Amino acid sequence: MRRALVRAVAALLALAVVVPAAYLLVALVLALVPLNADFQPSADGIAIYVRTNGVHAELVLPTRSPDLDWSIDHPASDMRALAAPMRWIAFGWGDAAFFASTPTWSDLKVGTALSALSGQGDGAMHVEYLADPAAYAGREVRLAPDQYARLVSYVRESFARTAAGRPIRLAAPGYFDTDAFYAAQPRYTFWLTSNEWVRRGLTAAGVRTPAWAPFANALFFQLRSL
Repeated sequence: MRRALVRAVAALLALAVVVPAAYLLVALVLALVPLNADFQPSADGIAIYVRTNGVHAELVLPTRSPDLDWSIDHPASDMRALAAPMRWIAFGWGDAAFFASTPTWSDLKVGTALSALSGQGDGAMHVEYLADPAAYAGREVRLAPDQYARLVSYVRESFARTAAGRPIRLAAPGYFDTDAFYAAQPRYTFWLTSNEWVRRGLTAAGVRTPAWAPFANALFFQLRSL
């Protein structure tokens, strides 16, 4: 009985080491595999930014372009204390409970992280107006109009909407005066992380990206090649 218990504990400990190690190894290998390797930024195209706080990446787009005004779906009145839309708007996707309970990384709890990775929680979109598109560590990418249109479509399709097609603002307060949270889809999982959400959008737009990007550094490794 005791020997069986020891074996069971040893197996669990081995699993706790092997699974994360395998995850990191796959992430490293796929970070080195480029998609859209022939992508070239459009010299006179629409500027977007990919920014990161070191852990979580977001897409930063112009609030207004010839074919779209993001402030229609995300008015200043949705933000905590914003008088008028700013020139740039950032979109970061993730787990709703994680966003609500982790305003800073010091607030992170193991249970919150495990719940997000389980895929049981609801998706959410963090929307923030910005004056400086390169806030945090930002990388500019210029897209042709058709590429930008594909990226916009990807972002818009990530929002859960009412029957009338309006984004659903969540009750969770924003982190700052200039941001808000909205219901989004699909669910966060160990495979589809916030950084992977950004990667998929960029890939759909034709931008050079890694084959998988659970971590922000994988995105910027390929973006540095532009």
